Amino acid sequence: MATENLSWRQFEAGRDYNRRIGLYENAAENERFYRGDQWKNVNSGMLPTPVFNFVKRIIDFLVSQISIGNIDIVYSDENLPFIGSDAARARISEAIALLNRNAAYRWEKCRMDRLIRDVLLDAALTGDGVFFTYWDSSIGTGQAFTGDFVTETLDATNLFVSNVNVNDIQSQDYVIISGRESVHSLRAEALDNGAQMASVEKIVPDGDLHYGASDAAAYENEDVSAQKATFIIKFWRNREGYVCFEKSCEHCVVKTAATGLRLYPIAHFCWTPTKNSYHGSSPVTSMIQNQKYVNKAYALLMKHMIDTAFSKVIYDKTRVPEWTNEVGQAIGVAGGDLDGVASTIKPGEMDTRYIDVIDSVIRNTKDALGATETSLGEVNPTNTSAILALQEANSSTLDSVRSSLYCAIEELAEIWVDFMCAYYADGRMLLSGDGGAGSFDCRVIRNELIRARVDVGSSARYSKVSALNTLTTLLDNGHITLKQYLERIPDGVIPSREQLIQELSGGGAGSDSGAGNAIGNDAGGDNEVVGQFDAPAGKTETCSETEKLSDNTETKLSDNNNA
Repeated sequence: MATENLSWRQFEAGRDYNRRIGLYENAAENERFYRGDQWKNVNSGMLPTPVFNFVKRIIDFLVSQISIGNIDIVYSDENLPFIGSDAARARISEAIALLNRNAAYRWEKCRMDRLIRDVLLDAALTGDGVFFTYWDSSIGTGQAFTGDFVTETLDATNLFVSNVNVNDIQSQDYVIISGRESVHSLRAEALDNGAQMASVEKIVPDGDLHYGASDAAAYENEDVSAQKATFIIKFWRNREGYVCFEKSCEHCVVKTAATGLRLYPIAHFCWTPTKNSYHGSSPVTSMIQNQKYVNKAYALLMKHMIDTAFSKVIYDKTRVPEWTNEVGQAIGVAGGDLDGVASTIKPGEMDTRYIDVIDSVIRNTKDALGATETSLGEVNPTNTSAILALQEANSSTLDSVRSSLYCAIEELAEIWVDFMCAYYADGRMLLSGDGGAGSFDCRVIRNELIRARVDVGSSARYSKVSALNTLTTLLDNGHITLKQYLERIPDGVIPSREQLIQELSGGGAGSDSGAGNAIGNDAGGDNEVVGQFDAPAGKTETCSETEKLSDNTETKLSDNNNA
């Protein structure tokens, strides 16, 4: 009971810290503005409530800019140079090579590309991105061994640490995560782990719904069988340095166990680090006031246009008893001529600088966060070099976030190896990304200093456009054949490309050597058909037709990128 109360008191202390720094309110408001619900709790009166959601536009761009790239995990052993036995070094090197091959498989199995986008969006909205890894003993492996570890994202509002002024998770005395689960499943799990019925019956539904990362967390299924209770999992290290955990509710310990893990199964990073806090800052928080201004400014503009867009009629009521705007309806006038009976008031004019101020707020907000018009695709650069240069310049503003993400991925990769050493049986087969498999002996690396490194391949957003332009230049200058051009253009640009390549290959005259001479590379004399390509069945394709082909493919590719 003392341990239970201590864990829950530590959890409540963590919640109190989050409340004091405004985490729950900021996270819910940021998520609401990202979603487009931007007039909540605002008394608009008679004003329209338009939403011009540039917050989502900017955040989606920032997340996509950081998440692009071909990420590879590479393991190494820092202790390897100090091992005297050549045979031992060979065994360790072989085991590490197997880990590297398995990392590609693990990346796909855990759907890490999707998880990275999810965790980046979490970090952009709440300030923190969190990976959580746990062991699931029910997972089948196709081997005699069952169970595997699973990686998921965790909301920053559900993470609590002992020292809130340090953002290094692995240095904490304890780490607590929280969640909501049905009372039925919590009671069943507690009974399976030997809890007394008197304690199990203390697990009851609660209304603990106001500590989530969005407004939607406050709404749950009201069916009695689906009612939930809050649980926490506390991690700490014992004297031997191994991680222990305790899962509990407020009045009942569900499960307590020691593991073979050396690392806390949590990898964490901040979007913008906050000095002396383990929570980071969200870029959305600084945009909200600008977003409110733009929405209100447009609302006033709309109201002005509604009230003044059409002229108003003023008439003499002593001579015109009642005015009508019905089409073709006669209007009766009492005596005299028609001068001074009625006139119109000219619509009010609005200062044109008002629109300029609104546009300036939106533009400057985007520019301040690195989401310039060029990088967002809202202008048309005249050449590929300009695109690449602008992308490189804008991308540098996100280097700190990208570096923090990669550090978290490296820590996550080391956690994966920690799970293997703690839970995998010796001789378990590890699958590789290429479809192969190898026997893994955990004893070989269990006491080694395994470290992970993230290698990121170049994957520029405009790499396809760059490749297409380069290939087109080579083709126009006669350095490559039409077949070589078609083989190397990006996928999806030309329909039935493989069939076209086969037709070119089947014609004989369209072979590499023949076409190369036809382009004008023939050193034996003047060639008057420069830029002409031999095609099957005697059909020729002139240089102008090739230019049309390249122009059309580039246009299609640009359309795909903009889409």
